[in-house]
Amino acid sequence: MLLTIFLWLFVSTPNVGQPPPKVIALKAVVKRPVQITDTSKIVVRHFDANAINKLKNNLDFNYFRKIDQSPSLWERFWNWVWAVYSAFMEWIGEILRKIFGSGSSAKNAIPVIKYFLIGSAVIGIAYAIFKLFGIDLLKLFKKETNTIEVPYAEMVENIHEISFDESIEKALQVKDYRLAVRLLYLRSLKQLSDANLISWKLEKSNSTYINELKDENQRKKFQVVTRHFEYVWYGSFPVDGDSFSYINNFFQEFKETLA
Repeated sequence: MLLTIFLWLFVSTPNVGQPPPKVIALKAVVKRPVQITDTSKIVVRHFDANAINKLKNNLDFNYFRKIDQSPSLWERFWNWVWAVYSAFMEWIGEILRKIFGSGSSAKNAIPVIKYFLIGSAVIGIAYAIFKLFGIDLLKLFKKETNTIEVPYAEMVENIHEISFDESIEKALQVKDYRLAVRLLYLRSLKQLSDANLISWKLEKSNSTYINELKDENQRKKFQVVTRHFEYVWYGSFPVDGDSFSYINNFFQEFKETLA
């Protein structure tokens, strides 16, 4: 035990005979900043006096001017209209209150009369505008067609009772080219019937007559004239003098197949 204590003291005790450690002083090295000269070229800009004066004279940038806020002539007109309207409705309300009293009947009647008067005013103004421009309201909803007197009724026409040359000539005189095309087609049906190539009946369709033709060339030519007729008559295809001459050429070509 004593030996252990002696060894512990010997090891933990510093050496007395050794000199203390030297302390080394460190010197701080300070670097002086290097001065850099700015060699860039500086361009001095100035305000454009002309541009400034132009902006000063522009009223859009003058926020201190007094703006005329008085109503225009159009605004004064509508203010007058609504003032008259309000006074009139107030007068109507007084009359209704005297008639019906102050109950719910008068309150319910005033809005009805109000909208009735507004609707009447709108209709009256619209009618006056149409009359001013000479527009007939009935013609806007009714399509007018040029009609001429022909010796047959459209729905019960009999191709064997029509004088086609005379009827076509009358239609061309009044420039009713649409009717003239129809007469050309009916004449073609009569030509086919007279040649015993079809069996004509009023209730038959155009496609039925096409299918009755046995000759291929005749059938193709008749299909062409049928298509032009249906475009003009049922499709309301516009026809003028030039287009009628163009369509008439197809009917003449079809007529040549019957010779």
